[in-house]
This record gives sequence, structure tokens and C-alpha cells, in this order.
Amino acid sequence: MDRRVVRARRRGRVGALLSLALLAPATAMAANPVATFDQDASNLSLALQRLGQAAGEQLLYAPELTADQRAPALRGRMSVDHALSQILARTDLAFRRTASGVIVIYRVKPVARPREPALTRTAQDIEPVVGLEAVVITSGKRMETLGHSDASVQAVSSQMMERAGVRDFDDLARLAPTLTISKTTQPGNNSINVRGVGTYAYSIGTEPSVVVVVDDVPQAFQAMAFTALADVEQVEILRGPQSTLFGKAASAGVIYITTKPASDAFAAHAETLLTDDHEQRALATLTGPLSDDLKFRLSAAYSRYRGNVFNLATRQWLNGQSDVNLRAKLVWTPGDNWTVSVSPYLTRTLASCCVGADTYVSPQATMGKGELSREAVLRGIVPGPDNHLARLDVNARGNATDKGVNIRAVGAVGSWRLTSITALDRYYLYDRQDTDATDLDFSLQVPQAPRGGSANGGYFRIRSQSQEIRLNSPTGGRWDYVGGVYLGHTRAQRYFVRGSNTLGDYNGLPSLPTTNVTAYSRYQSRTFSKTFAVFGQGAFAVNDRLSILSGARISHEKIGYRFDDLGNGVVYGAPKCSRASPTIPIETCHSDTALSGRIGLQGVVRRGVTAYATYSTGYKGRAYDLTSSLTTRSLLTSGPYAGKPAADAIAAQQPVASETVENYEMGIRAISADRNLSWNLTAYQERFSGFQAQSRDDATGLNVLNSIGSVKAEGVESEFSARLTERLTLAGAGAYSRAVMDDFDSAACYFGQTAAQGCVGGRQDLSGKALFNAPRWSLNLNAYYQRPLGADRRLEVNAGYRWRSRVYYSLLQDPASIERPYGVLDVSVGLGREGWRVTGFVNNVLDKRFAVTRGRDVQWNLSGADGQPAFATHWKPARDSGRHLGVRLAMDY
Repeated sequence: MDRRVVRARRRGRVGALLSLALLAPATAMAANPVATFDQDASNLSLALQRLGQAAGEQLLYAPELTADQRAPALRGRMSVDHALSQILARTDLAFRRTASGVIVIYRVKPVARPREPALTRTAQDIEPVVGLEAVVITSGKRMETLGHSDASVQAVSSQMMERAGVRDFDDLARLAPTLTISKTTQPGNNSINVRGVGTYAYSIGTEPSVVVVVDDVPQAFQAMAFTALADVEQVEILRGPQSTLFGKAASAGVIYITTKPASDAFAAHAETLLTDDHEQRALATLTGPLSDDLKFRLSAAYSRYRGNVFNLATRQWLNGQSDVNLRAKLVWTPGDNWTVSVSPYLTRTLASCCVGADTYVSPQATMGKGELSREAVLRGIVPGPDNHLARLDVNARGNATDKGVNIRAVGAVGSWRLTSITALDRYYLYDRQDTDATDLDFSLQVPQAPRGGSANGGYFRIRSQSQEIRLNSPTGGRWDYVGGVYLGHTRAQRYFVRGSNTLGDYNGLPSLPTTNVTAYSRYQSRTFSKTFAVFGQGAFAVNDRLSILSGARISHEKIGYRFDDLGNGVVYGAPKCSRASPTIPIETCHSDTALSGRIGLQGVVRRGVTAYATYSTGYKGRAYDLTSSLTTRSLLTSGPYAGKPAADAIAAQQPVASETVENYEMGIRAISADRNLSWNLTAYQERFSGFQAQSRDDATGLNVLNSIGSVKAEGVESEFSARLTERLTLAGAGAYSRAVMDDFDSAACYFGQTAAQGCVGGRQDLSGKALFNAPRWSLNLNAYYQRPLGADRRLEVNAGYRWRSRVYYSLLQDPASIERPYGVLDVSVGLGREGWRVTGFVNNVLDKRFAVTRGRDVQWNLSGADGQPAFATHWKPARDSGRHLGVRLAMDY
């Protein structure tokens, strides 16, 4: 298509999107309206919520500002400003109005007042809130309410996670329909997908498309996220490219996690959880002041889940996980305008992920070069849709340690707010898997072979450090912006062996007589990445109704690698940045500069309703494919690299080109005058160019990392909250998402694919096909009911239902990988009063079976012993596949 036509179409889209905000009506909001108030004394947070409901005002404040503070009764007809002054009279807080009419509450120099004893909660403190609580989000690196956000964000509070049973990172998909988690063979290969787009390549030289940020610090390795969500205050899912604020690893989205803050008053919390399918959890936190200017928070959590696949060979359960999470916060306030916090942490994870179980094996199927019969291999396993048995002589392992510290300093520089965030992290992951997926002893077939079968694994070692300095604009001006600089340095190391069960060699044999490839491989790869970025983003209020949105980020990075093929004695990238290989020139270092940004408009349609339209771009840096493909020394027989070793040809085509994305988005944010209903609606279209994914390489004939052309994701997503009665609240989220490969005409065929099924010359055309684990429709609904029972006791009932449409778990569209539509219902009932709460729950009430992945089991021979086609499939059951019961006890002091 002519480029001028494409540019004209894009300009037309931008114009259509931005016209939404330009057509906002010119209804001016009163600067200081008068209202009638009638509310009793209560905690400060509840008082502010009631005031906002009575006056129809939007209040913006950080939750820690109101912690453990009280507000007096408020009665009579008065201006909102006068009412706020009365409520805040005995605090160190003040307020301002922004140009758009939002009231911002902030801390000023503390007023002298006598020290009061620690507050205790009363029945009034836990009574139902009048209207919906305002949700404050900070993922935009400035405080704002969700109802006024100019981006597609879903916020999940700790209360919502508790009611929905969200305990691990994987569980977030229960509340966020646009979020999916993909699991393959081990934690280092897990993928986080937003709007159907995630990482489709697994190498330490390839960055993820969705970045996970904890307390303002991006995690350098995506596997670090897969742990328990212990002592978490809120999780925000930012959908679409977020490169302006979060850099090149956020081309598809951000998962922004905030842990709970230290408190000004002493408090302690403990909880424990047990289930009938062998899950145990315990959590304890302690927080409070050490002196007038020093406070702390300590949290310790332990969790263990046995697993859901039983290994008959070792008599152990697999697909389980245990976590130990330790976190501390020490917050120092050296003056009226500065706060310094130091947050060390340690996480230890022991995982047995990820193992499948056979769901079908055709009668004529055989395994290995010796054509072993189905009965000789299965021995006690009956394949079926609910099979949870396997036979492996090596238990899967993914054991990790993550430790580090964040140092955060926040203070006032004149009217501006300056923030400095320093982070250091060390991550180590040891992994091991059974390559041949059996407990067969191949030395019985080949006496020279070591006893047992084949295993693969090794370790990942990630070291990262970063420094971010940013400046936020003064509150209340026409410009509301944040700008800063970011420096990051990451070093990664991967040691890998595919060999015997003990990760040794095959006693001189190149491989074992298994069905799948078990060629001996041993390598060590190292990468480095240095990033320097300057960024800024904000909004300019043209008037009370219209704001101009803008943002930009300039990033400069240097990347490089060294790869030691220890099995063949070949080294790439030594000395540092060397261009030498045994046969042809290569590149092992690269530098790049990229620009990403956003523009848009936001307008007030009417009181309580805003609309926005934006155009944004994202960027994902160049990548290296540092996998066992670089140990393949067989010579190519055709193509431009004919006669050269396959590994040298792969290295010569790296680094893989960068990936870019354009995103058109518009949305509506609405909240009713009585604050009993809120609704968000977003429409978007994303187009990724140079999408990085594993595909068939024309020159080498191997599956390697390539730029496969373009990928498109478009759809509509919506969230709502409704307070139906004083006691009943309903919340939900839904999404329609069409994520497809626009241009992928040289993909590999799936195992056993025929010409009639589209496989020609070992390749197929996947243009227009869906990405894997990308449901077209997703829905989450949660109903929450609470009722006082007298004597300060309270009954709570929560029901959550989630449903998603059919997906492929194979990017190659293997029909054996289809997961059919399913819905899951969870129910919980709690009883509590001041100081304690006990909750019983039933997850997956309808006893549905569903998988984290499923597909063709290529451990079996494609043809049976009689020459007839054979077929075998397996699944990896999800944690919640099947009904299970549990009880949770929580205590507060």
C-alpha cells in the first residue's frame, strides 16, 4: 500500500480520536459549591469519602495521609472549602483545587499538638462506606484518581484481592480479564501477556514486552514476578505501551505493584490459611513509630502448595511451589518536607513447575527409537481428561532467590516534589527438567549410555542496579507534569546443559535413542545492558474542561553478549565485543537510541464524566537469541550460508531488529453524582512492527529468534463498580480483544502438520491467526455483601465468577493445543469483629477442569509400530482446576 495513503489514514484516526475531547460541552463547574452536611465523627478516610459523596466532589490523596487519623462531626450548610477546613483542622494536611476542579490533599508542616495515644478501631470505623471509595493510582508517577485517569488502568486493591482469593501473582488474572499468564517448561520461560501480547522468545538477551514494577522499581527478569503477593497494598494493570514512563521493556503494558506503607501508629497483623488440597500460608506484619521522625514496617510470609501432578517414579507431587517473603521498611522524616525510606527484601521460592500429564495416547503409539509400546511406558497411568499422573525420573525444579534493597527519598524543592529511587537486586534461579519426559532407562537399549534418561537445566544469575530521579510539578497549576532521568545496568548469565539425568554427558554419545531431540549441549551465555533515559509526561489545562496530554522518552542503550559453547569449544564475543566467529563475521555488541511518546486530549463531558483520546508509541530494544541453537555445528546445505555451521549463521544475523508499537486509544471515565456507580470504557488499536518471536529461519532451517513482521491487537475493555444497596456492591470487568499476527507467512509447522493442513515445505502462513493464550472474550464479576450482626460482629459474603473464550496454547495453531471456553465460580463467607476475622471459601464451585497449557505430546512417535499415524496429547492442570475448600483466619492488634 502507498505510504502516503497509510499516513493519511493514520492522520484520520488521530483526528477522529482527538475530536472526542474537543467536542466536550462547555459546562463550567462551580469553584467552591455549597452543600449540606450531616456526618458523625469517624476516621479521616471515611469522613473524606462522605464529604465527597455529599458535595459531588472528586478528592485526591494518598491512603497513607489519612492512616490512623480522626475527623470531627460535620453538620450544617456550608461551602466545601469550609467543610474541608473543619475536617482537616486537627491534622497536618491541607488542600488545593486543580484547574480541572479536583481537590488535592497533601501534607504540610506539622502543627504542634499534644501526642495522643494510639487509636483503636470502633464499630463506627468499620461501618459501610457511603458511596464508592475513590481509587488513588500512582503508576503515572504522580497521584491521580482512577476516575480522572488518561490511560487504560485497572486498579486492584488489597481488599479486592483478599475477597477474590488472589494470593500469588498468577491469581491476578482472576480480576483482570486483559491479563493472561503463559507457562511452558520452567519459570524462566513464563510469559505475562496484556491484551493478548507478551513475550514469545526465551533468552536472557531478549527483553519482556510487559514489565513488572514493585514500589517504583522495574524488575530485570520476568521470572522474578512469579511469587506470592505478600503485604501488597495495590496492583495496577496498565494496558498498552507504557514506554514513555517505564522504558523499552513496557511495549505491551506494565504490572505496577505497591506494597503496604509503614504506619504512624503501632499495629500488628497475622493470618493463616489452609486448604483441603494441601496449601498452607502464614503472614505476620508489625508496624509503627520508633521515634517522632522514624517509623518501620516488617513483614514475613510463608506459603506452600503441594502440586497437582503426582510423579509415580519418584512418589512426589509436582507443579507446586513454596515461598518465603521477607520485607522491611524504615522511614525517616528528617524535616518537614523530606522523607527517606530504606526497603530491603528477600524472597526464596522452591517450585516444581511445570509438568504435564497425558490426556490421550492412541493405542498404536510407541516411544523412542526402540519403538517401546504404550503399555511399557505408561505402567499404571490411564490417559484421560482428568489424568494427574506422570512418570519422570527427574523432578522438575525452579528454585530461586531474590534479594535487594530500594532507597527512596522524597522531598520538596520549592514548590516542586523531588523523588530519588535507588535500587540494587540480585536474582538466582536454578532449574531442571526431564528432557525425555519418561522414567525409562536408555542404558538398557544402548549400554554405553549413562543410566536413566536425559535432563536439561542449569541456572540464571541476574544482577541489576538502577537510579531514577524525577521532579513533579507544583500542585494546583495549569501544568501537571512529571519529568526525570533513569539509569540502569543489568548483567545476566545463563548456564545450561542438556545431557544425562545428572546433567553430565552421554559417555561420548551425541544423544540418546529417545523420541525427541536430546543432542548433548552445554553452554554459558552472558549479557549486559546499560540504559540512560530522559523522560517527561503531563497535562496542560487549557481551561476547566480541556487538557492537552503529552509525553516523550529518549533512551540510549548499549547491549552485548558473550557465548561459550562449552561442548564444542567455540566462543562468541571474547574479547569483549569481538566480531569473530570460526567462519564468518558477527556482531556481539550494539548501541541504539530510540524515541517514544504520547499525545492526546482529555475533556470534561459533564460533572463526573471525562473522556480522553491518545496516540502513543512504544519501543522494545534489539535482542540476541542465546539458546542451544548457538551450539549447533552441523553445516548448512543451502542458502547464503551454505557450508557454514548453523550456529555461526545464526550469530551472523544478530542482533534481531528492535520492536515498535503504535497505539490509538480513547476512553470514558464516569462516576455518578451520588458516587454509587463508576464506569470505565476504553477502545484501542495497537500495531506492533518487527515483532520478536521464535520462527523458522530460512538460512539455518532452525527455529530461532526473528522479527516476524507485524502483529495487531484491537478491542474494547470496560470496568464498573456499583453500590446497589448500603450493603451490596457489584464490580466487574470485561474485554473483547482481537490479537492476531498480521504478517507471519514463514512460520514453522506444528508437529505432524500435513500439506492439507497448510504445511508446505516445512512452513505455514499464520497471517491473520490469533496469538497464543489470547482469548477473544474475557469477563470477571464479583459481588460483595456485608451485614452487621450485633456486638460489633460483621458478616461478609463474596462471590466471584470469571469466564474466557477459547484459546490456542500454541503460536503455531496446533488444534491439539485448544483450550475450550470455561467459567469458574468462587464463593467465600467471612465473620469478624474488631481484632479478628475468619473466612471460609470454596474455589471452583462448579468443579471445572482447565489448563495453564495443553497440546500435542511430542515425546511419542508420530507413527506407531504398525506404521499408522499415532496421536498423543497432554495438559498442565491449573492450580484451581477442580473444586477445593479452605479457611483463612486473620487477627489485628
